[in-house]
Formats: sequence, C-alpha cells, structure tokens
Amino acid sequence: MRSAVGRRLSRLVRGSIRYGPLFVVEVLVFWLILMAVNESGYGSGTPSNPPPWFYLGSLVMVSLAMGAGEARFHLYRRVWSVASLNDAFAVGLAVVEATLLVTIINLLFPDGYRPLRVLAPVLAAPAVVIAIGLVRLLPRLVASSRPTGNRLLVVIPDVSGYATVKALLQHPNPDWTPVAVVTTGLADVGQTLMGVPVLGTANNLRRYIRDSQAQGVAFVQGRSLDRAQSRQLYTEILAERLPVFIIPATTEWFPRPSTSRLRQLSADDLVGRDEREIELEMSANEIRDKTVLVTGAAGSIGSELCRLLAATGPRRLILLDNNESGLFDLAEELRVPASLELRESLVSIAEHDQLLGIFAEERPDIVFHAAAYKHVPMLESHPIQAVMTNVVGTWNTLRCAHAAGVQKFILISTDKAATRHSVMGCTKRLCEQLVLAYRGPMTCWAVRFGNVVGSRGSVVPLFERQIEHGGPVTITHRDVTRYMMTIREAASLVLSSVTISKPSHLYMLDMGEPIRIFDLANDLIRSRGMRPEIDIKVVFTGLRPGERLTEDLLAPDEGWRPTANASIREVVSPAVSKEEDLAWVVERLEQLAREGKSDELVRVLKTAAQGHAEPIEEPEVTEPTRAPEALPQDKAE
Repeated sequence: MRSAVGRRLSRLVRGSIRYGPLFVVEVLVFWLILMAVNESGYGSGTPSNPPPWFYLGSLVMVSLAMGAGEARFHLYRRVWSVASLNDAFAVGLAVVEATLLVTIINLLFPDGYRPLRVLAPVLAAPAVVIAIGLVRLLPRLVASSRPTGNRLLVVIPDVSGYATVKALLQHPNPDWTPVAVVTTGLADVGQTLMGVPVLGTANNLRRYIRDSQAQGVAFVQGRSLDRAQSRQLYTEILAERLPVFIIPATTEWFPRPSTSRLRQLSADDLVGRDEREIELEMSANEIRDKTVLVTGAAGSIGSELCRLLAATGPRRLILLDNNESGLFDLAEELRVPASLELRESLVSIAEHDQLLGIFAEERPDIVFHAAAYKHVPMLESHPIQAVMTNVVGTWNTLRCAHAAGVQKFILISTDKAATRHSVMGCTKRLCEQLVLAYRGPMTCWAVRFGNVVGSRGSVVPLFERQIEHGGPVTITHRDVTRYMMTIREAASLVLSSVTISKPSHLYMLDMGEPIRIFDLANDLIRSRGMRPEIDIKVVFTGLRPGERLTEDLLAPDEGWRPTANASIREVVSPAVSKEEDLAWVVERLEQLAREGKSDELVRVLKTAAQGHAEPIEEPEVTEPTRAPEALPQDKAE
C-alpha cells in the first residue's frame, strides 16, 4: 500500500515539475484578463472597492476551473510544436469549460460577497482563448516562422498533392524547406498553403524556379502525373543544375515508416520509359497451382521473377542458385508476406547429376531459366567459366527438364546474343539455339532483352557509388549507347510471354530507343545538385574486351513481327541448327573446357554461334542479308 502511494506521489511530483510552470502561466494570464475586465465596470453585483480576499478567491477559482479544463481536454499531453486545428479547438473548449465553472462558482456566493462581477468571466472569455492559445501555440509559431534548410519548390500532380506539402511543412526536413508549389494540373494560382504560395502550372517551371529562388525541386507522385511530361520537367530542372527529389503521396507513407520522404532522382526516372501497367492475370492463370522452378533465382532478373511468381499463387516455388547468401535473403523475403510452399536448392547448373536430382524430386511444371554469367569483360578473360555455366548449364537444365516432364521452359536471353561478338554474347546465342532446336514434348521458347537498370550488370549502381564518393565517374566511351528498361518491366514481360508463346520460338522485348550512357551519367550528377566536369569529373577509360559502342536487338539475318502483346515481338531467323548437331557442339565445348584449352574453346564457340553445326578452321565469310524490320504475318512462318 505504501509503495503504491509512494509511486503516485512520485508521478504527481514529476508531473508538477514538468507541466506546472506552463499551467501557472495559463492561470495567471486567465486571472489577469479576468481582473482587468472585472475592474473595467462591466456587469454588476460587486462593490467598487473589493476586499483583498476577493482577489485571492478569484485566483483560486481560476486555478480550479483551468485545472479541470486542462484535465478534460488533456492540453498537457499534446505536442504543441506540431499543433493542428484540432489542438486549437481543444484550447478553446478548455477555456470555455473553465469560464463556465468560474461563472457557476461565482454565482454561488451571495450578493455582496462575490469575488467577481456576474458577467466578467463571460466577457473575458474571448480574450482568454486568444491569450492562452498564443501561449500554447507559441512553439508551433516559432517553428514555422523560422524555416531552415535549402529552398525547395514542390511540383504536385493535382489538389491531392496538397496533403503531402502540408505534411512536409508540419514535419520540416532540416535540409529542405518548401517555399512554393507548382502543379501539373489545375492550379489554385494566387492562393497559399500554410503560407506557401501556389505559383501556377508546371508549363512555366523554369520561371517559377527563378522567382522562388529554389535550390531544389521535389515531385509528389500521383496517378495523374504524366510520365512523358515528368521526363520533360526533369530535363528542364537538370539543365538548371538543381537536384531533383521524388516524394511518395501521403497515402503511400504507411505502413512503411521512413526518416525522410525525399528520395533523389533515380536512373529509373531518367531512363525515359513509360510506366506501363502490365496485365499479369492471364499469366497467373497459367501458373496458379503449378510447381515453378527458377534458376538463377538470386540474380537481378531471377529474384524479381520470383517476387512476381509468388503473387500468382503457384503450388510450389523452387528457388535454384549457387549463391548461398542471395538465395537465403530472397527466401526469407518471400516467406514474410506469402503463404506458398517455398523450396531453396543450392545447386550449380553446371553439375548435371545434382541438378537432375532436384528435378527428379521436385517435378516442376514450368521452368524459368535465368541463371547465367553476364559481365562481358570478365567473361572475355574467363571463357571456360562462361561456357560451363551459360552453355553447358543451359544444356543440363534443358535435359533435366525434359527428363522430369516439364511442360514449359523459358530461357532468359540478352541482346548481346544478336551481335555474337563477345564470348558472353556467343554463349547466350548458343543457348538460344539449344532452345529453338529442341523438338521434344516440352514447350520451349526464349526471351531476349537489353540492359536492366539497377541490375548487377548495369553501370548505374557504379555511377551512383562514384558520385557518392566524389568521383570521378568512369565511362568507357563518349558515344557508347545501350538499350535499357527497368527490372520489374522486364520480369513482368517475361512472365507475360507465357500466354502468347509458341514452341521453339524466340521473342524480344520492346526496348524503345537506346540511351547514351554519357548523357545518363551527366544527368545523374546534375540530379545530385553537382556539375559534371566541375564538381564531378568524367573520365573515359576506353572500351573493354568484348564491348561495343552500340548493341543490336536483331542479328543481320533476323527480322521481327508483332505478337498479341505490343511490348513483345517475335524474332524470325531463317537458320535453325539441328538438335543433334548442337548436342555434338556442346559436348565438344565441355570437353575443351575441362581440358583447359581456352583458345580453341573460344574459336569453336564463336564458330558455332555464327550458325555452323561443326567447328571449322576457316569459316566461310558470306555477305548477310538483313531481314526487314517487321515481317508480314502471312509470310513469316
């Protein structure tokens, strides 16, 4: 009992020390205003020269009444540095309650003994509300009147973005402070949002940047924000050498807490591809309740494929890779939100017997083959590893899938298979040939696409690290260009190919226009608020072994025709090798690889990738005939 009483007394003392001073200030403000009104001659029933105890009695009444109002509306619990309209109402209601209590207590005294005139508390109430409101809201007024940090111009898609701007103002960032608002839709020109002016539409963005003296620009995400218009605005801002930030709308802030809602402009924003909603429902119907195996599951494309597949409801998802840490991380990630049956297989596709054991045990219905080595310069120096993983590994996977009765087999290929210039490109072209030449009961096809932004083979993460460390940014050549798309778009389109594919066909994704890597690097530097060649140096290192200035999606002897999906094209090639010839080539390549004969291995590989069934010493050089860009539907079979 004594300990409980002691704890209560301890809390009372601590609360008095913490909240007492401000409460005393409120009581004194209330009492002084009340006394001023009382002495001004308003009301009736109080002598003109009250005795001293009247002052003490009125002070006691105000203290009790204000204490009741504080307790009822919990004014002492509120954080006044971020006070809102709700908090202001609470102050007003607390004062009204206190006023009513003072009036009632005052009326209980008989005539001639009342400490206050009858109407004095009511007449003083408006002034008391204002005064106590100022006392309570002073921390908020001080915080909002002294903005700190760099000046930030906020671009919103429509009126829905006002909530995000308000949140930024109520929770100020120490580095950036909103000073003006511009909209890409209808603008409330001339109006203000918590003191921040709405200048107009984004059509005059450069003028508003100068007028507001902005040191950075932030875009609030929204469905009505046009992708093409956004890219144009990014270009204008980068031309002004200002940093660009992206802010998710307030509706997307939860349940993902973050210390900062601002994020820097990313390569995905600069790539320039329209954000397309890819319908995966039809693909999900093909995958639902099936056992799906993904090789290279821990890689960039493989992991994104697994995330999409996990959402389609497969009966079982097998993650196969020889990257232990990556496989573990992906499996733990997928187990959190999903309830599907998940298996990890720590196996190398180059080991046929172990791979066959996995296929025999799991009996997958669908296989996505994404496992491959992909760094061009490194594979030029390690052709044996390139052949063993890319060629022999694909051959092993294809044979194991056939033996296990797999229904569908999808190969992930690359645009470098079209040029057949590098070791990596030749290995992937041979993988394509293996899939196209297959004539068993399994439905096989390959999907070819270019670079993926943010993947482990992309230059973008390298550029971002170099900029973060102050440079220099290294580029192989000023004129080098690459086709680029986002990881999610690439994986989604690969998944979409399940509904339109035909056996032994090769498809390529619509990659849009190639991007100049030099321009991409400069835009990334400017988006961080720095200047190329002044703040961050750009160094040209020269093309590395196996690299080319440009990449092609089609070989000289290939053409394409449209499919039912506008983003997926069917590649048409006049030459298809025989399955038995390719089997002999793979056997020969594997033998050379195990014997360590790198030079002969590369010669045989490049000869086979050009379409010859047998390796020859001097391959005949013929002038290739380029197929038309798009073949008519009735002549392409």
